[in-house]
Amino acid sequence: MKRKMILLVIALLLCGSRQILPQAATYSSGNAESLYKELAQAYTLQGKEMSKQEEEKILKTMSTEMKAKFEEIKKLDKNKYYQLLRYGFPYGTGNFGPAGEPAEVYGMLYANDGTKKEKELEIDVELLALKLKNADGSSVQKIKPELAEKLSELFDIKEAQKQKEVQRLEKRLQELKESLQVRKQKKDEIVQRRIQELLGDSKYLKWD
Repeated sequence: MKRKMILLVIALLLCGSRQILPQAATYSSGNAESLYKELAQAYTLQGKEMSKQEEEKILKTMSTEMKAKFEEIKKLDKNKYYQLLRYGFPYGTGNFGPAGEPAEVYGMLYANDGTKKEKELEIDVELLALKLKNADGSSVQKIKPELAEKLSELFDIKEAQKQKEVQRLEKRLQELKESLQVRKQKKDEIVQRRIQELLGDSKYLKWD
């Protein structure tokens, strides 16, 4: 039983079920049977079919090529198809309106070119992996290099994203260092200004 639980938790992690595991963590080790049953049920629900309306709304935002790939995935593994639709794309609201107000977000709607490219590669990888699982000896040798190529492209994109994040953090760190230096030099002035604010005298420091 313990081995089954470990394997199931690993499966959940691979499927990206971030909402389920924190709940499961509230169980004590003495309640292993309940934990196992709940994880098993949650894993089954991941492949639950979404409504036809939800499905069509997400598919409508995809390119013709991506939709065709999803159809292939659906034929090979229906549960995987719904998992990818349900957990691989946003579906809700976000601040994407013309003036930054909340707007409905789903599928590839509002996705930029970089995000679209990354998502297309992820779907390519999932499709090739499914084909590989169902392939015979001769087909395996053809599919494996294709899968490796797509994974290599996806790796490069993700590494480039990390590099941009590092650059953003480095820039922010430099700004903080400069701010600390200036504030250190002007400590007395800042303290006096804060005193005036606390006493309600800051109005006399306004420009107008």
